[in-house]
Amino acid sequence: MADVQISCNTNFRAFLTLAEEAPHLRMVKVLDDEAAAMAEPPAPVPAPARHHKANTRHHHHHLHHTPLQHFHHFHHHWTYPESGASCPAAGPATFHFGPGFEPQQPLPSRFGPSGPSQTPLQNTTTANPNAEHIVHFHVNPGVTVSFQIGDNIELIRGPVTVPMVSTNSSPPIAMPVQVPPGHVVQQIVDESGTLRHVILSPQPPLVPMPHSHNPPHYAGPGNGNNQPPQTFYPQGLPPGYPPPPHYHPPGHLIPPGGHVGHSPPPAHGFHKDERTQRQYNKLKRKLEQKRTDGGLTSGPNTPLLSPRKELVNGLRRGAAKERGMNSVGTSEDGEESSSVQDDEDEVNVITDILSSVQSPQVSELSSRSALLHWTVPTRLSTAASNGSQDPVDISESDLRYDVLLSDKGKEGKYKSIYSGASLSCRIQDLKPGQEYSVCLQVHLDELQGSASDPITFTTPPCEPDTPPPLKLISRTKTSLQLRWNAATDNGSHILQYILEYDEGKGGGFVELSKYRGKQFSVTKLQPSTVYRFRLAAVNDCGKSAYTDVMPFTTSGSPPAQPSAPLLKEATIDSLRLVWNRRPTDDEFTLQIDNMQSGYGFMNAYVGKDTEYLCEKLTRYTDYKFRLRAHNEESPSTWSEEVCYRTLPDRPGQPARPTVKGRIHAHSFKLRWEVPHDQGGSDITTYILEISSGSGYETVYTGPETEAVCDKLAPGTTYQLRLSCISAGGRSNYSDLCTVTTEPVCPSKCTNLRAAGKPRATSLSLKWSEPDHNGGAPVTEYEVDLLDPDQPSTNVSARATVYKGREAECTVANLQPGTEYSFIVRAVNRVGAAPWSEVLTISSGAAAPDIPAPPLTIAKSPFHVSVEWQEPASNGAPVTEYKLEMSTTDQEDQYAAVYQGLATSYEVKGLVPFTTYFFRVQACNPAGSSLMSQVSATMTPASTPTVMTLPRYEATPSSIALFWNEPAANGAEILHYTIELGDKVVITTAGPVTEHTVENLRPETTYKIKVKAVNSIGAGACSPVLKACTLPLPPAAPKLDCIGAGHNYLKLKWGDGKNADFTQYCVEMEHSRTREFQCIYQGTNFTYKVNKLQELSTYKFRINASSDAGQGEFSDVYEFKTCIAPPAGLKAPKVIEVTQRTCSLEWTPCKMLGCDPIEYCVQMSRLRDQDFKQVYRGPEFKYTLVDLEPGSEYNVRVCPIRLASSGELPGAYSPPASFLTCASDPVLSTKQAAPLVTSSPARGRKNQRLFSWLMGIQHSDKKPMSDQQWAIVIILGFIVFAFLAAVFVEQLFINWRKSV
Repeated sequence: MADVQISCNTNFRAFLTLAEEAPHLRMVKVLDDEAAAMAEPPAPVPAPARHHKANTRHHHHHLHHTPLQHFHHFHHHWTYPESGASCPAAGPATFHFGPGFEPQQPLPSRFGPSGPSQTPLQNTTTANPNAEHIVHFHVNPGVTVSFQIGDNIELIRGPVTVPMVSTNSSPPIAMPVQVPPGHVVQQIVDESGTLRHVILSPQPPLVPMPHSHNPPHYAGPGNGNNQPPQTFYPQGLPPGYPPPPHYHPPGHLIPPGGHVGHSPPPAHGFHKDERTQRQYNKLKRKLEQKRTDGGLTSGPNTPLLSPRKELVNGLRRGAAKERGMNSVGTSEDGEESSSVQDDEDEVNVITDILSSVQSPQVSELSSRSALLHWTVPTRLSTAASNGSQDPVDISESDLRYDVLLSDKGKEGKYKSIYSGASLSCRIQDLKPGQEYSVCLQVHLDELQGSASDPITFTTPPCEPDTPPPLKLISRTKTSLQLRWNAATDNGSHILQYILEYDEGKGGGFVELSKYRGKQFSVTKLQPSTVYRFRLAAVNDCGKSAYTDVMPFTTSGSPPAQPSAPLLKEATIDSLRLVWNRRPTDDEFTLQIDNMQSGYGFMNAYVGKDTEYLCEKLTRYTDYKFRLRAHNEESPSTWSEEVCYRTLPDRPGQPARPTVKGRIHAHSFKLRWEVPHDQGGSDITTYILEISSGSGYETVYTGPETEAVCDKLAPGTTYQLRLSCISAGGRSNYSDLCTVTTEPVCPSKCTNLRAAGKPRATSLSLKWSEPDHNGGAPVTEYEVDLLDPDQPSTNVSARATVYKGREAECTVANLQPGTEYSFIVRAVNRVGAAPWSEVLTISSGAAAPDIPAPPLTIAKSPFHVSVEWQEPASNGAPVTEYKLEMSTTDQEDQYAAVYQGLATSYEVKGLVPFTTYFFRVQACNPAGSSLMSQVSATMTPASTPTVMTLPRYEATPSSIALFWNEPAANGAEILHYTIELGDKVVITTAGPVTEHTVENLRPETTYKIKVKAVNSIGAGACSPVLKACTLPLPPAAPKLDCIGAGHNYLKLKWGDGKNADFTQYCVEMEHSRTREFQCIYQGTNFTYKVNKLQELSTYKFRINASSDAGQGEFSDVYEFKTCIAPPAGLKAPKVIEVTQRTCSLEWTPCKMLGCDPIEYCVQMSRLRDQDFKQVYRGPEFKYTLVDLEPGSEYNVRVCPIRLASSGELPGAYSPPASFLTCASDPVLSTKQAAPLVTSSPARGRKNQRLFSWLMGIQHSDKKPMSDQQWAIVIILGFIVFAFLAAVFVEQLFINWRKSV
C-alpha cells in the first residue's frame, strides 16, 4: 500500500494535487482553520516523457526552487497572482476526496485523541492488482478540519490521524505537491516501499524579500528548515488560482513571461499566534543544536537525508506523531522533550534485540512449496529463560516477522512474502529445480531489526510444464510443417517431445514422432482435411500434460457459392443473420446494402463465425444482404441477395388526454392527439383506461382520437390514461388526466331500524348511510315522526325529532306500549334525498307478575302433567313461559324443561319412584317475572329398567352369560329371564348376574336376550346378543412313512395345502425312558426324522390343534429303518508303476456291525472309459498285471457289505489315473542303471520321470497328454521372457549411451 503522511500546522495552506502518475487519487485539498475555502485548481496537464531515472528514494519540494536532478518524478510549478488581490473570509478547513477514496474507519469520534490504534503498512514492491492505497492525514493540536465525502461532511479536531483508503492498485510513486511560499514538503520512500509526505512550517518573515527577475535556484535543505525567508499570506491565497502547472526540464526554471518574482511582503497586521510562535522557536533551537553538533550543514550542497534520519526519537515520523510529537520532536503541550537521548538508547536496545533473530529453517521441501519455521529473537528468548530484565519490556505477541525471499542468490533482490506474528509459514508457487535464499526480519511497531543471515535451499525438479502451442509453418495439399518452442524443463533436461495426431478421422490420437527436435513435417496427408495435433514433453521426472489440441488443415480448392444468409432474429434496430459452414469454408464476408442511403453493398462482418448481429439499423427498414466464403485458396462467388426488414418500434408516449365539452354528473368526453413518435408504423388502436381508485378498467378501444366515458358516479374523481398500439407494439401510458364529475342529491337512506331493545319511554333508531352521497359529503340527517291518524304525505302532520350528522338517534318522551312510525333522509350541499321507508315500532312495556305455583299430577311412573295460570301481563302480552324442574330443590340444580306460550306441559321420560320439584316463570317484551313457588310430586314404582347388552364366554357345548344389574325402579328384582332363541326361556334362581347355558351344539350361533323381573313386573329385554359356540378340536390324522433309510424316516400325514393353518404335533417314543417327546410342531404335512440307527423300530403318534383347542393323540405307529450301505472311499493311491504292472492301495472302509467288507476294483483305458472288474476281495491292496507299456489307465474301488440279508454295494470312489512305463529296446540295461537307487521312493520317482521322458521320445507313437503340453508351454514362455528381458535391457543401455 502506498502510505502518504501529511502533517499540517495551523498557519499554512497546502494543495496536494496528484498528477497523471496517480489518477486514481484525484485531488486532495487541505485548508487550515484560518484560511477560507477557495476554488479548486484546474486539472494538471499531461506530463511529458521522463528524462531521468530515480537514483534516490528521498525527495524535497520547495516553492520557487529549482527541481533536483535526482527526482524520479516531475516537478510542477504554479505561479501565484500578484499581490493586492482580496482574500476570502476565514472558514473551517476542508478536505476533499475524489472517487476511489473513502475513510478506512469512522472519523475521529472512533479514533481517540492519539489517532488510530495501528497504521497498516505493506511492502508495495510486489505488484498486487487488488492492493489498497492508504493516505494518513495527520491533524496537529488546535486544528479543525472538515472531511467532505459526497454529501456528508464530518468535522475533526486535532490531534488525530485519519487513514484514507483507495482501492486502486497503482504502485507507490512520488506525487507533485504544491505548497504556499515558505513551506517545504519532503517525500520519502523507505525500505518497505512506503511513500511519505511531510510538510514543514516556515520561519516567520523578518525582512521582505526584494523583487528579482533572476532568483537563485536552491537545492532543498536536508531538514527543510535551512532556507531563505519566504513571503506568507496569513489570510489565504488571493483569488484567481494559478493556471495548470508547466513542466520545466531539470535544472531550468522558466517563469511565464520570461521572469519570476518573489511574493510581495506581508501585510502590516501580520502576526503569529502564541502557540505557533512557541512551536517555531522550539524548532529553531532544535535545528541550531543539530547544526552545532554537526548533524546538519547549510548551503545548496547539503546532502540528502537517508531513510534512517527520518526517525524521531528512534521512531519513524508517523509513529512519533501518533505518540504526541510533532515533526521536530516537540511534545503536544508545547514543551521540549527532555528525554531525547534516553529514547534513542531505548530504540538502539530494541533494535539489537530484534536483530538477534536466527535464520529460518526449511522443512517439507517439495517442487513447488516449502515450509519455513523460526524462533523468537535469541536475546528475547534468553532473557525470558534466565528471568533477567531488559531495559525495555517486549512481549512476543507484539512482534511481527517478515520473511524475505530471493531467487537470485544471497546477494540478489529480496521480496517480502510473509508478514505476521506466526512462527512458521508455507511458501507456495515455487519454481522446481530453482535455488532460493531466504532470511528473516523482526518488526516491533515502527521499529525493525537487521535481517538474519540468508539460508539457501533448492527445490527438487519435476515433470516439464505443458509445452507452448504448436505453430504451422507451411502447408501443402499433402503435408503440414509444424514447429514449437521449448517447454520449461522444471530442473530436468527435456529428453524428447511426443507429437500425436488423430489421422484426420476425428477419433483417438496416435503417436507421430518422438525425438528432441522442435520441428516436424507431416507428409502423406489428404487435401482439404482437418488434422488435430497435440504435444507433450518428457524428462527424467516424467511426462508433461498435453497441449491444447490444435487443428490444422491441408490446402484445398476454393469454396463454392454459399447459400444466402438466413434471418434468425429481428428487432427494431438489429437483424441477426445465420449461415451454414461447409468443410471448405474458413472465413465469411457479409455485406449489407441500405437501399435508402444509396451507397450500395458495404462490409458488415468478416470472420469465422456463422452468425452475426447487425446493429444500429433504422427501424422498419428493408436491407439487402449477401455472403461470400473464404479459405486459404481464394474467396467464393457472392451468394444470392436476400432482403430483410427490421421491426417497427412501439409508439412513443401519447400526450395526456383532455376534456372536451362540459363535464356531466354521469359522463364526459375526452380527446387526444396522435403521438409525435409513431415507431415507424401507423397507429392502429387507442386504449383508454379509467380508474376511480380500485384499479384501471378499459373504457374505449379503437382508432378514433376521442371517446365518451359514461355510466359514471356523480361527484367522483377519475384518473384516465391513454396508450396506443401499432405494428411495433404498445406504447407507454400517457400522463394521468384527472376529471371529477358533477355531484347530485344523495340517494335514499336504507335499513332504518331500532337500535337496541325498545324502552318504555324512549326508542333508539339507527340507519345506514346512503348508497351514494351524490358526489358531495352528507351534511346532516333529518328524522320525522309521523302522525298515525294522518297520511304520510301530509307534511304538516309530521314532527322533526332529530337533525344531525350522526346516523343514529334516540327519541324520548314516548308512551309505553305505543306504536310509532318514523322516516329519515340525508342532506348534502346540493339538496335533500328522498325519504326512507316508514319504520313502525312500539315502545317497551313492564314485566309480568309472578305466576301462581304450578299444579302437578303423576299419570305414570314416567309421566307427570304440569299446569299453571296466566299472570297479569303489565302492558305487554306474555310471550313465553319457562318451566323448570329439579330432583333436589336446589337453586343451581333446576333445568328448563319447557319454553312456550302454553299454560300446561306433559313432562315425560322421568324416573319411577322419584320426587320432582317444578316452578314456572312468565316473560313478555318488557322482561321476565320472578320464579313461582315450588310444587313437588313423586312418581310411582315401576318395572326394572332396560338391561345393557350382556357379555359371554363360549365353549363347544356351553355359553356363560354375565350382565350388570339394572335399576329396580322402586321394587327389588326377584329374578332374571333368559330367552334363548324364540322358544327356550330360562329363569335364574334369584337375582344373580351370571348364568351358564349347557348342552349346546358346537359351532352354532344363538340369539340371547335377558330381562329383569320385580314385584311390578318384567322389565324390557336387553339388546339381542349373538353368541356362537366354539367348534370341536380337530381329530388326529393318519400317519404314514413315505421314505426310510438307514438313518432317517420321512413321515407324512396329509396332502395339499393347510388352508385352516391347523397345527400338528408329532411325538416319538424315547428308547430309554419309554416316554413320548415332541419332535415336530407346525403346519406342514411332512417331516423327516434324522440321526436314527439302522434296522431299528421307532414309535410315533400325532395330534392336531386349532382355534377350537387341541385334539386327542392318534394311535401309536411303528416304523423301521433299513440297512446302511458301506461308506464311500477316496481315490485309490498308485504305489508303483512298471511297464506291465501297477500297485494300488486304498483306505479300508469302517466296519458296520459284524458284517464283513469286500472291495471291488475296476479298471479301464483312459480313452475307452469302459470299466471292468479286475479284483474282489477283503484286501485293501492290489497289483494290476498284464498292462500295456506306455498306456494310461483309470482305476476305481467300490466297498461291498456282506450282510445277512445279502450284498449291499457302496458308491465307487473317484477314479485314479496312471501311466505305465514305455518300452525302450535301444536303451540298454547299463544306460538305465543310473535310474535305480537304493531308496525305494527315490527309485519310484526316477522311474516315473524316466517313463515320462520316454513317452515324449516316443511321441510319434502316442500324442502327449495335457499335462505334458502344459509343462512344455511354461518352459518355452520362461525361456522367451528371459531372452526378451535381456534384449530390452541391452536396448535401454545403448539408448542411454547415445543420449
